[in-house]
Order: sequence, then structure tokens, then C-alpha cells
Amino acid sequence: MHRHRSHYKSSAFVVELLLISALVLAASGPVLAQTTAGSFFSVSGPVQIQRGGATIGAAPGVGVDVGDRIVTGTNGQAVIVLNDQSRLELAADSSITLDEFTITGGSPSTRVSLFSGVLRSLVNASSGGAPANYQVHTPNAVAAVRGTKFDTAYAGNIIRSGYQGCESYTDISVYQGTVHLSTTGAPNAGEDISSGYEATLPCDKPPTIPGPLAMTGATSLDSANAGGSSFAGTVPGATGAPPPACPVTVCPACKNPWVAPAPAGLPHFVGAGPR
Repeated sequence: MHRHRSHYKSSAFVVELLLISALVLAASGPVLAQTTAGSFFSVSGPVQIQRGGATIGAAPGVGVDVGDRIVTGTNGQAVIVLNDQSRLELAADSSITLDEFTITGGSPSTRVSLFSGVLRSLVNASSGGAPANYQVHTPNAVAAVRGTKFDTAYAGNIIRSGYQGCESYTDISVYQGTVHLSTTGAPNAGEDISSGYEATLPCDKPPTIPGPLAMTGATSLDSANAGGSSFAGTVPGATGAPPPACPVTVCPACKNPWVAPAPAGLPHFVGAGPR
């Protein structure tokens, strides 16, 4: 009888220990799920972090976790340095979420969602020089990096000139390397945008033919910071104004604007429209 009681007490103790362990693991779960991915390098103007229902004011040195939503207000700008030394530069009136940041075997994997505004990405190569797995997702497009430096801009609820019926645009401007631009529904299709070129993906259509930087009307970080960003307007263009008209009688090669000669005294660069 005494032997049975001892066995019962021992079993009860094991069950109690298992229950305590389960409770400890459950309590520590959310803490483990929060992964610090980097921190703010510089902040100018109103910039906020939205994290788990709380809103935190951003400042240099403040950490950025996976799952954080970063929002810049009017005149707000921010630079975030990730743990792999990649940089995210946000223009005013922009909103992103850091969806993923992992480093496995020295190779980082990063995914950022851009909901509005302009994001410049300076992607650091992984150890050994292998290309990083870095993607920027917008509501209508995926930009998969094969290079190191590019801008992504997203604008919604506007209609740009020449794109009747479309209210969603992703612009890509590439400064180093190559970026693959595609629709969210067909990430393996799309087009490669090389260094020195930019393109626009309207709605769920294929990207436009790439054109030289600042010549097609794509919004970039520089044009946004200069106050000429088109994501808040109705007409694309680095200057915020429509390009000069190009009459067929004066410029018969306008269907291929990158080889068209400019009439004397009238510089004109007409962006490639939808295919």
C-alpha cells in the first residue's frame, strides 16, 4: 500500500512538472517570436513604429523588430540599418512592414511590404559574396533584388495620365545591379530592370519597357524628397509635371522615345506607356 502511494505521488509530481514547463513555454512564446532585425540610424520629422497594438516614436538607436510597421508623416524621413548592414531609406508619407528577416548560414533573407510612398533599398551582399534573398512587396507587385541599390514607390487610388482605369502603380528605379519586377499573381514572370533604368507596373499589367532613370515619370526617392513625387498626384514625372508634347510632325520617332532626337530648344523625354 505504501509502495502504491509513493508511485502515485511520483506520477503526480511528473505531471505537475510537465504542466509548469508547458506554461513557461507558452508565456515565453511571444517574446521569442519578436526578432530584432535592426535599428534606426537617423530620423527626421514624424516617424512612428506600430508594434502589437502600441505606437512608439522612432528615434536614432531605437530597435526595429520583425512585424513592425513603420510610418513616416508629412516631412518625415527615416533610415533603418538591418543586422546584415542593409539600409532602408523611407521618404515622407510612406508606410512599410518588415515581414521577414533571417540569417541562415550567413545568407540573409528579407521581405518588406510597401503600402504607400517610397522606399530605397541598399542591399548588402551576404558573407562569401552570395546574392541576398531580398524582396519588396507592394499591393500589386513584387520586386526581387538581384543587385544592391534600388527605389520602390507605390501609389494607389489615383489615375495617371495614359493609364485610364488603373489606380495602382509600382515604380522601380535601379542604381546598382538588377531588379526583377513582376505582378503579385505571377512572380516568376515580369521583367528585369537593369542598373540605370526604371519602369512602372500598372495594376495587374506587365511592367512598362524600362527607360533611363528620371526619364519615364517613375517616382524615386530623390524626386519624392524634392517635392515632386507623383504618388500623391495624378501625373507621373520626376518634376511632378507632364512632359512637353511631342508632335508627330516634329518628332516621328516618338513611339521609341529613347532614340528620338529632341527638337532644338525643346528637350523632351516621353515615358514609355503601357504595352
